Amino acid sequence: MKRAFAAAGVCLFALMLPTSVLAQGDEGFNLKVVAATEGEERSQQSSLWVMDVDLKPLRVIWVDIKDPRTGMVQPELFYYICYRAVNRPIEVPSTRSTEPVNQLDREPGPPVFIPELTLIGMDAEEPAVFVDQIIPEVQAAINLKERRKFKNSVTIAGPIPAPSTDAPGEENALYGLAIFRGVDPAIDHFMLYLSGFSNGYKVGQGPDGEPLLMRKTIQQQFWRPGDKFDTQSREFRVQGEPVWMYRPDATPAE
Repeated sequence: MKRAFAAAGVCLFALMLPTSVLAQGDEGFNLKVVAATEGEERSQQSSLWVMDVDLKPLRVIWVDIKDPRTGMVQPELFYYICYRAVNRPIEVPSTRSTEPVNQLDREPGPPVFIPELTLIGMDAEEPAVFVDQIIPEVQAAINLKERRKFKNSVTIAGPIPAPSTDAPGEENALYGLAIFRGVDPAIDHFMLYLSGFSNGYKVGQGPDGEPLLMRKTIQQQFWRPGDKFDTQSREFRVQGEPVWMYRPDATPAE
């Protein structure tokens, strides 16, 4: 129940903060998601960290894939997104005794960067959920196309980089990608969720009344014009502004 609740993308807390600017150039990282926080977050979570996240548009790529059962090689369509993340310093106020604090014994998760990206097709009555997959040959093809070595969600995982005020670069930025397989070409509207770019969390109430852990997550919508069969020149466009929000985690709070 909780896993389905989280997969549907239901959020109980949303932070309607100015989070982005659109920029031209900069290697194609045109969507800038600012490390936005609220005073209540900073007061309740002294170890809070939040990253700036720069995104390229949602894109597609054809890659020749070998079928392990038949040995045949055939082209397959994959959706992907590339990101760049920089840990930014946050001024955390001292917590007064009258201010509420999170009641968990300890903050969930270790202080490491573990990104989780989920793409949801929004056209059908029942949302289609696509999780990030590790496919080395597709990753290699994307890196060749994008002219940069992007890491997947496993190889990029590691200690949180030290906070930096400098512009994104090789010394302070993490460059990663997410690959989505089996997406129906007829889907025109997508919701992308990016978690792991902050350790912010809240504890809410699930549909069954039990405590539900919610993580600070980026939400961004995309849509694409054109015919579903025109997969060679597919272009996805940003729809609306990105939002930092708290989305239910697959693991229930204890």
